[in-house]
Amino acid sequence: MDKIAILGTGPSIGEFEPKDFEWSIGVNDIWRVYHSNDIVCLDNPSAFTPDRLRVIQTSKPNKFFSQMVDWDTRPDFCKIELRKGYPDRICSLDLFGGYEKSFCSPFVACQIAFRYYAAQEIHLFGVDMLNHPHLNGDTCLTIKKHFNNLQAALIQKHSRIIVHGNGILKDI
Repeated sequence: MDKIAILGTGPSIGEFEPKDFEWSIGVNDIWRVYHSNDIVCLDNPSAFTPDRLRVIQTSKPNKFFSQMVDWDTRPDFCKIELRKGYPDRICSLDLFGGYEKSFCSPFVACQIAFRYYAAQEIHLFGVDMLNHPHLNGDTCLTIKKHFNNLQAALIQKHSRIIVHGNGILKDI
């Protein structure tokens, strides 16, 4: 697929036009905003408030990607492996081995878009991380560094991330 949208629930999700994309991969409780084709959820069910958990549990994507076996009773469950450590260097996009991780699900969703679907353009919508309740300034700086490293790796493979909105990733 040429263009895949990665969807979070931040303000820039309002810029997403489904007709412009062949596929969409949302994170966590994206189905309260948009019914994405796939979902990536890296957190344990207990990490979510009851209303968010209910949305995740009732979603019916094509694939539900997670490394958490707590989700493996889902019929759409697709187990992934995460690498140890964090990508404080250029990211590895090898088809073997696990996915690089950061402190947010969209980071892994971008790699799934490239490795699983061969996306040439990976567009981020709603991945603003402004006023995120669980991410402080230092964590956001680290996430941005990880995305910069991922972008460098993708460019070497003739792919790229395009960020929509004015969040912390706008200039990667």
